[in-house]
Amino acid sequence: MKQTIFLLMLLAASTLNAQSKLTIVTDGMEQTAGTLYVAVYNAENFMKKPVYSAMQKVDKEEISIMLDKVAPGEYAVSIFHDENDNGKLDTGVYGIPVEKTGNSNNAKGTYGPPAFDDCKFTVAEDTVIYITLTSYKMPQ
Repeated sequence: MKQTIFLLMLLAASTLNAQSKLTIVTDGMEQTAGTLYVAVYNAENFMKKPVYSAMQKVDKEEISIMLDKVAPGEYAVSIFHDENDNGKLDTGVYGIPVEKTGNSNNAKGTYGPPAFDDCKFTVAEDTVIYITLTSYKMPQ
C-alpha cells in the first residue's frame, strides 16, 4: 500500500512539471536575409522581459522555430525580422517599426503593441502557432 501511494505521488509530481514544445511558424518575410527574433511573454512581463526567446537566421520565406521545455500556461509571442541584421528593431517616425513584426493570434495594436489578452494562447501540450509578419500601417 505504501508503495502504491509513493508511486501515485511520483506520478502526480511528474505531471506538475510537464514541459511541452512550442513551435512558432512564421511567414510574410519578403527577403530571405537577416535574423528573426522571437520573444515569448507571460501576462506579468508582457513586452518587458520574455520568459523564453529565440533567434533564427532567415533563409526562406517561412520559418519554423521550436522551443523545448515550455511550462504549461498562457503566453503571448512577439516577433520581428531584423532585415539588415543590426541586432535591433529599426524604427522610424514616432518609433513606428520599419521592419516587419508579428504577434501571436496575428493581433494588431493601435498606436502601440496589442494587449496581452489579444495575443494570448495556452500551452498545455505540444503547441503550434502561426504568425504572419507585416509592416506597420498607420491607422486611418
